[in-house]
Amino acid sequence: MNKTLQRVNVGANVSRAAKTNFSTPQHSHTAHLLSVSAFNEYPATPGDHPIWRIPTPSLILSPARAVENFKAIQRAFPGATVGYAMKSNPHPSLLAALSRVDGAWFEVASKAEIQALLDIGVPGSRIFFSNPVKQPAHIAFAVRSGIRLFAYDSEHEVEKLAQCNDPASPLEVYVRMTVTHQGALWPLTHKFGVEPRRAVELLKLAQARGLRPVGLAFHVGSQCVRPDTWADALHEIAPAWKMAREAGLALDFIDIGGGFPAPYTGPTPQPHEIADAVYSVLETCAPGARRLFLEPGRGVSGSAADMVLEITGLAQRPDGQTWLYVDGGYFSGLYEIPDGIRPAVQPVIREARPLGMRTYRLAGPTCDSLDTLFEMRSPVELKAGDRLVLKTAGAYVYSVSSPFNGFPVPEVLHEDEWMLDVGEFRGIC
Repeated sequence: MNKTLQRVNVGANVSRAAKTNFSTPQHSHTAHLLSVSAFNEYPATPGDHPIWRIPTPSLILSPARAVENFKAIQRAFPGATVGYAMKSNPHPSLLAALSRVDGAWFEVASKAEIQALLDIGVPGSRIFFSNPVKQPAHIAFAVRSGIRLFAYDSEHEVEKLAQCNDPASPLEVYVRMTVTHQGALWPLTHKFGVEPRRAVELLKLAQARGLRPVGLAFHVGSQCVRPDTWADALHEIAPAWKMAREAGLALDFIDIGGGFPAPYTGPTPQPHEIADAVYSVLETCAPGARRLFLEPGRGVSGSAADMVLEITGLAQRPDGQTWLYVDGGYFSGLYEIPDGIRPAVQPVIREARPLGMRTYRLAGPTCDSLDTLFEMRSPVELKAGDRLVLKTAGAYVYSVSSPFNGFPVPEVLHEDEWMLDVGEFRGIC
């Protein structure tokens, strides 16, 4: 089904449900959000609700939700090492919460990410460096910090790693391979990765240079909603594993990367569904793989934050659309929207208004034409001063937001400090 049609149907279903006067039991601040009066009105959010006190744009962050997501992946992959891909959201409080989880590791790509982990007490022995192409100074810093596991996919990278290697205690290295990406929103097969025969050549080269080649890695692509894609990838790397083992290389390590999806506006597989697909073929494709590593980022951080924006203006345009302008947009970290990441939205209003479907084209505050968001079907007419809660904004928004055109980056607020709950607003349009 066309994604635009899906969004329209979501809004229409809410409107129909509202007319049947439904309600969902919640705490005193939230019961009004999903209940509708007998007069077919969209409910007001009381003036004393904390949603009206917070600055906008802002991110309401729940480190506890990130921990829940992380532990769910751990439970789905018993015996595996789960390493949070911190690029998706490196906020210090989120990292600190995850660092306290038993068995938690972290995947990094730079010296700065390593330093952020060291600053909160994460030792190098719980960090792996899976950026296939690294700056020499970053490799040296990682080794000094106690990191022992490094990805690579070229001869040049072998030489850089060899420069920092101690033959008496060699670094463990693994080759990044290119694999299928069916079901992923963004394929990651072009910038990094090699084919099976090339992978074996690179493993042999690493051994010749005094490093310890231990295995293979891949990434199925970002926001992958097809569990069998991980199984397909394992089948694709199986020839390299077999050839390397036949050549006498003692491989025991597989890194199946990230791609774990977050729930935006469509269904996504649960971690146990991905695990079922992986474990069903792992022993066949990589016999002797005692160490299984994962790099979830979005699947951990995505639902750990909601974004709150305020409507600053509306305008009728020659294209016939009503444009709705908000105080955060593409440059506030919502850069993934043009590529298909469309958050669900909950309108928040101060006074009850009649129900009635409206279509709006959302745009951010800057003067750049790139700063447009998405078309939204709202069950109520919206006005300047109303607010929008964008669900599942925990991944990459904090990481990539910028003060372009003089507009502030979203302020990060913690749900417990503001008496808010990331589960309070449901995202109905």
